[in-house]
Amino acid sequence: MIPGWLTPQLRLTLSALGIAQIVNWGVLYYTLALIGPHIHEETGWSESFVYSGFAVATVVTGLLAPLSGQAIDRLGGGPVMLTGTLLGAFGMALLSFSHDWTLYLAAWAVIGAGMSACLYDSAFAAIARLAGTATRQSISLVTLIAGFASTVSWPATYFLLRFFNWREVALIDAGLMISISLPCLYIGLKAPAVADHSSVLEKDRTTTPAVNYLQPMIPETLFPLAMTLFSIVITALGFVANALSVHVITLFQRLEIDPGSAILAGVLIGPAQVGARVLELVFGRRLSAIGLGLVPVILMPVAFAIPLVLGSHAMVAVFFGLVYGAANGLATIARGVVPYALFGPAGYGRRLGLMSAPALLVKATAPAIFASMLALYGPLGAVLFALAVSLCATAAMLCLGWLVNRNR
Repeated sequence: MIPGWLTPQLRLTLSALGIAQIVNWGVLYYTLALIGPHIHEETGWSESFVYSGFAVATVVTGLLAPLSGQAIDRLGGGPVMLTGTLLGAFGMALLSFSHDWTLYLAAWAVIGAGMSACLYDSAFAAIARLAGTATRQSISLVTLIAGFASTVSWPATYFLLRFFNWREVALIDAGLMISISLPCLYIGLKAPAVADHSSVLEKDRTTTPAVNYLQPMIPETLFPLAMTLFSIVITALGFVANALSVHVITLFQRLEIDPGSAILAGVLIGPAQVGARVLELVFGRRLSAIGLGLVPVILMPVAFAIPLVLGSHAMVAVFFGLVYGAANGLATIARGVVPYALFGPAGYGRRLGLMSAPALLVKATAPAIFASMLALYGPLGAVLFALAVSLCATAAMLCLGWLVNRNR
């Protein structure tokens, strides 16, 4: 049964956004993992240099995120996300013609500019303009759809590399963004802003929203403090997520867990993310936005405590993959929902961009820092470091919850 808040127009918008996010995340975020070794082999550039291109893109994304959010507040999601997708496609095309290091890094800078305007933060800001009081459910649904990006992208890229070289794959990826993402965004983001779904939400007894999401939860004088606290939350969670996206298998192998179980831990993260998002979409509306934000910051330290408490055996990797994946999946939803509930829809895109900027800049250095921790202090030291970082997110979110409760 289709819930009452999911009107036909909103259904079209969210479906189109979800498909565009699968393609854009798949091309701009996940492709390098498979084409990177081919770039290294063909060009002779070091592996660290090849992957530094993505760090350049992440830094540019962080620098431009506030501007992209502000542009969506002023112009709407359509023009900004279409421009971002075009930039991302142009960057991938430029990458395919990169034969020297300057053009290679320039291509990644262009890709980063595109990422700042066509991935989750921009999608969340666009949804906030279109979904009104159904913003929380809408963000959950889009992240649920987009959660399949790696599931689609990695097998597709692996298949293409059997028949084409990496440069041709990059061009094909650019073509996919033009032929799939652009039409989806054009069709999906044509709806008028802002739709008010409060009446259907009131009739939907599966929801218990005690908060009017069109009104801020805290006084405007507390916005800077609340923004700082939530920025710490998403920066800490983003750091560990980006570090583990590169090192999770290596970490468990260094913990002397057999390679098959280590790989299984990585494989389970994706389904756990999607499963947690399904549960949130079905049952999570019983939680307040602050309650939703608390769940991932509690689960993340639990995930890193698992290998410290239970030692090194195969089931530790399985438990970690499930708990860490669930935390990561819910953190993405909280990243969009909590600011909307705290500050209301006015200026949502700019605020989300400002809070995301430090996270994106820190994420660029996360894999290198975590690799250094592994080298200097071993796997247990690296796990303790990740646990400490994730506890920073827990502390900041608890402070934010206290701030909200004190000012109700």
